[in-house]
Amino acid sequence: MGEAAVKTGAIAAVTGGMLASVFSSSASAAPAENTRTTTLDYNRAEANVLADELVDVVRVPAQAQPQVETTTIKITPYAETDEGKAEAARIAEERRQAKLERQAELEAQRQAELEAERQAEAEAAAAAEAEAAAAEASASTTTTTSTTSTSTGSSIGQQAVNLAMELVGTPYVLGGSTPSEGLDCSGLITYVYSQLGVSLPRTSSELHYAGTAVSDPVAGDIVWTSGHVSLYAGNGMIVEAVQPGTPLRYTTMWQSNPTFVRVA
Repeated sequence: MGEAAVKTGAIAAVTGGMLASVFSSSASAAPAENTRTTTLDYNRAEANVLADELVDVVRVPAQAQPQVETTTIKITPYAETDEGKAEAARIAEERRQAKLERQAELEAQRQAELEAERQAEAEAAAAAEAEAAAAEASASTTTTTSTTSTSTGSSIGQQAVNLAMELVGTPYVLGGSTPSEGLDCSGLITYVYSQLGVSLPRTSSELHYAGTAVSDPVAGDIVWTSGHVSLYAGNGMIVEAVQPGTPLRYTTMWQSNPTFVRVA
């Protein structure tokens, strides 16, 4: 086989108005003595000087094998560099701070909601207490008014109510007929009227027929329902001994559709 012609060359430097070029054959294709250096004064060169004039033509054997040098380039990922690690740490810290701030905001919101609930409960309790106090004051006023009106009354019924009011708090005793031993419902009625000189039957069933049934009750009338009697005190209130464990009391009339019996 024949020889091949190979043009090789490289521009080494441009300094001081001179173009210095180094041309050589392939390192594996020809001996080192084929290498030479050509220098061209480009300030004096013609405009049509071709690059080929600066390239040596050499002969190399056809069986020559080119050698290619390879270099392994290691690329380090950005995340593994010092700068990447620093940036990742900064981002992680910013996220951690943001998470802490969010948690703080949620906790503050929760505390505010709890405080609002406590405030609402306190206001509700205060309102209920005020309402209870007002109701108690109203009941006290009603009691005072009723007591005053009955104490100044002249009828036997009003006097009976006055005596019954003095017995409020007496223990309930089934079959009791005097304050010292306790009173039951009919015992209260017969006792106060006996103090005024009026004799009445002892049982509640008998008291149903002890006087005149009326539709417009006044203080001193008997409020009769099956199995129970109480003393009407005026203004929708009654005095009664209602059941074991509950002392004689002054309270709002609770009976529905009772019979009112006037005995005096």
